[in-house]
Amino acid sequence: MDRHAALAVLAAIPVLAAVFYYATRLMPPLQGYLFGLAVYWFCVLTPLIIWRGGFGNVRYRLILPQPWLLALNAALILGVCIAAIVGLQTTPLPLFILAAVACAAVINGSLEEIFWRGKLLSDDADRTALSLQLILFIGWHIALLFAGGVVVTGGALGLLGGAAIGGLLWTWARVQTGSVGFSILCHVGLNLFAFTELATNNPI
Repeated sequence: MDRHAALAVLAAIPVLAAVFYYATRLMPPLQGYLFGLAVYWFCVLTPLIIWRGGFGNVRYRLILPQPWLLALNAALILGVCIAAIVGLQTTPLPLFILAAVACAAVINGSLEEIFWRGKLLSDDADRTALSLQLILFIGWHIALLFAGGVVVTGGALGLLGGAAIGGLLWTWARVQTGSVGFSILCHVGLNLFAFTELATNNPI
């Protein structure tokens, strides 16, 4: 594990918690939430990725993991997809919101996998490093709990539990394939439906 990057992102978590706390109270909640995510993407993840060698020395090749892991990822995404479709039945979203959701999904899924599974983990990471990376990944989601006025399906348990399940599956995929290509694809797919559901639950 890259200890310097791990310590840096650990220090950023309370700062992000403050950003989400104040942004969702000084702006309409969903807009404040998006602002907090933008700070996370462009003021935390992107600088850390550049600091630790940039985007070029990460393996992006799409390699499929073992069938059981492929099936678990598909089941996770399908579950969130169904929830998003149900939400869209009651709260249809305009095209510009769906476009914003798609952009956010691509940015978040890509940057998170490049940093958390690409930069933070080395190819020879042992179980301790894998576990610490997963704990930190789940831990950053605690900052999201400081957002005010934002409805998240399942509440804190759903948010942290989803991060734990997704993070575990994508870490396994990274170990099996030696690449972040598959985990990026799955993470973006999950975010596409999760962010859609978030938008249906929280009108602008």
